[in-house]
Amino acid sequence: MLRRLFHLLVCFTLCVGGAVGYAAAEDRDVARRVAFGGVCVKCDLAGRKLVGCAFMASNFSEANLTGADLRGAEFHAASFVNADLSRSDLRGASIMASNFAGARFADAQLEGLDAKAVNFSNGHLGRAHLRASNLTAVDFRRADLAGADLSETTLVAVDFQGADAHGASFNDSEFHGVTLRGGHFEHASFRGAELDHAVLTGAVLAGADLADSDLTRADLRGADLSSVRGLTQDQVDDACSDGATRLPAGLHGRECHGMALPPHVTLSLAGRPPPPPPPPPPPR
Repeated sequence: MLRRLFHLLVCFTLCVGGAVGYAAAEDRDVARRVAFGGVCVKCDLAGRKLVGCAFMASNFSEANLTGADLRGAEFHAASFVNADLSRSDLRGASIMASNFAGARFADAQLEGLDAKAVNFSNGHLGRAHLRASNLTAVDFRRADLAGADLSETTLVAVDFQGADAHGASFNDSEFHGVTLRGGHFEHASFRGAELDHAVLTGAVLAGADLADSDLTRADLRGADLSSVRGLTQDQVDDACSDGATRLPAGLHGRECHGMALPPHVTLSLAGRPPPPPPPPPPPR
């Protein structure tokens, strides 16, 4: 118990001191990067200035980082399960092989995020700003993305199964091997989006705007598109439909004889967070 308390105190001191050290270095016009490791579960870092910090193989599960300034921060093999990053600023941040399952990002600024192999399942990203981001092998299953802005974003092998993204914006985004299967996208906007190889089977798209979107090789089998807006016959002709596909009046789908079907995306990022490094020895 004493060892854990000491470790938490050390971690908190590093976080606070690191932010001050970064600011001081910035004032002297000297480049400096603060790196955090270890365990800091339930730490209270709300509103802290952590610009450019690196979180490496660290465990900040259930930490409070509401309103924190994390611009340009790097996260590698980090665990922020159920952490609260609401209203935080992560513009230009980089996240790799990290676990943010159940984390809260409501109204967070994440423009220009670079995320690879990241678990956001069951996360709360309502109204989050993810414009112009690069998302690869990201797990958004059962996440709340209502009203989020993912416009001009590149999404590769991203899983939205069971996600709630009603009213979200995907305008001018590029989808490659993305699955929307079983997700809620009511009144979402996909204007000008490239939905190449996207899986829309079972997605709820009532009132969604598909004007000028590219549905080349998209899987519409069994999808209900009867009340979407902006869909044309040319778009449908580029996609794969079947007898269970429901389209707006006057449009007719075609089956995919000889057409390569989209790969089924299955992510397994929801496992246990990465183990933290061993704690430091107790003071003598």
